Amino acid sequence: MKLDIHKSHLWVASGCKPLDKKDKQLLNLLYLNSRMSFIQMGKKLQLSSSAVERRMRKLQDSGVVNQVFAAVNLAKLGLKAYRLYFKFDVMDKKTEEEVKQVFRDYSRTVWGVICQGEYDVLWRIVAKDENEVEDAAYIMIEKFGRHIIEKTIIMTTYHTFLSWNSAFDCRREAEIPIEKTVSTTVLDNKDMLLLSALNNNSRETTIALAKIAGLSPDAVRYRIKKLIREQYILGFTAWYDSRKLGFEYYKILITFRSITRPKEKEFLNYCIEKDQVVFINKCIGGWDMEVDIIVRNAKELHDFVADFKTNFGSIIGKHTFITAIDDTLFNPLRGEIQ
Repeated sequence: MKLDIHKSHLWVASGCKPLDKKDKQLLNLLYLNSRMSFIQMGKKLQLSSSAVERRMRKLQDSGVVNQVFAAVNLAKLGLKAYRLYFKFDVMDKKTEEEVKQVFRDYSRTVWGVICQGEYDVLWRIVAKDENEVEDAAYIMIEKFGRHIIEKTIIMTTYHTFLSWNSAFDCRREAEIPIEKTVSTTVLDNKDMLLLSALNNNSRETTIALAKIAGLSPDAVRYRIKKLIREQYILGFTAWYDSRKLGFEYYKILITFRSITRPKEKEFLNYCIEKDQVVFINKCIGGWDMEVDIIVRNAKELHDFVADFKTNFGSIIGKHTFITAIDDTLFNPLRGEIQ
């Protein structure tokens, strides 16, 4: 169902009561630190901890909050990020469901998206090497090959999450530290279990984590602090369903021309400061950068593109769009907690 952007734009499609100011503030707190206790959030929101818990449960049950998770520095674990794009000649509901089943079945899936625009499917995975990526591509090709008319594989060199403040009517918050390719190290099984559990649910209790990892609660607290200090965990944040917030989610695929590193950094800083931008991905492959934005309508999309072309027209080459129609985040470390 399409959202009616002329009405109160939060939760109109779901038929739920629109979000109030406290709900929006809570959603913003989850971006900043989704592991924050209900007591801590209550102090910031001037609500009781039980009231915060009720609001959060409502936001999760309604699907507004897609996931709360630890932003794990997967690159530091030796896992490189890739995006596999596919264009189909036929993309009916049955095919969509079969594609989503591939997302669910593949343990290294990070994000599965059914799209509209330049591509029909975006499959974000992590892999140790190119052979694993090729194996993943063949899973899709062997199942849907007669319908796939184009595929593109992109490697990520760095990416970062940004706040959704344009949806929450608040100031722009600092971005989650950039995850980028770094020298890798090996963690023991206990740390990997903790990372997997926290990536799956950043609000998992210390007692539950202790049972998962076979540790004492004190040992869990110590290890989490160490994982943060050593930047295996870049932050605890949240991901939202843009449609239930009254926004369309667009990914802009940008190819640069005459680019220099200073100009690239200038463009990155520009994007980080723009309220509409919620994710940035620097690539090697068919294009150079992906800028993910949330906008209420096509006019806002047009205005955003016109602005970055006005400011960076000398380095912007080809650019295309895809719109996320149905997307789900997955835990790419879920194999660690089987």
